[in-house]
Amino acid sequence: MHPLTGLAEEQAMLRYLDAARQLHGDLQRVLTQVSGYALMLMTSRGPRTLPDAPILGAGAAAARAAEAARALAVPSGAGHHHHHLRAACAAVAHACAAATTCAGPVAAERDRDGLVAALQAAVGHLHAVSRLMPGFEPVNFAQACCAAHAAPAP
Repeated sequence: MHPLTGLAEEQAMLRYLDAARQLHGDLQRVLTQVSGYALMLMTSRGPRTLPDAPILGAGAAAARAAEAARALAVPSGAGHHHHHLRAACAAVAHACAAATTCAGPVAAERDRDGLVAALQAAVGHLHAVSRLMPGFEPVNFAQACCAAHAAPAP
């Protein structure tokens, strides 16, 4: 391999990693927002009267993330990583749609099950993304400073 070809491939990978890290962070934030909304949906008593703005904003952010993932220039060594990144985008978008359905007046148990499944799929793909390339590690809250103050579970 010509030295300049190797350098060009390395630079392409660095550009991909930089853009993908930003996208990964965006997806994590949207997933956190949708998960919180889902938690409020599933734990609220009585009629669901949650505001639409948070989930609509999350849906718009998920759509932007999916577009950004499609626009990434993917070097040959990042194909599997990119597959999971795009699958995470799709799962987050599905979770947003499912949360909107669950907030409706006729939401059924199967709708809530679909929401949970979409959230689990998104988390699974984001974990795959973190395992495939360096720099995408999820936050480990067990290592947080406040975790040292908690007593271990019996």
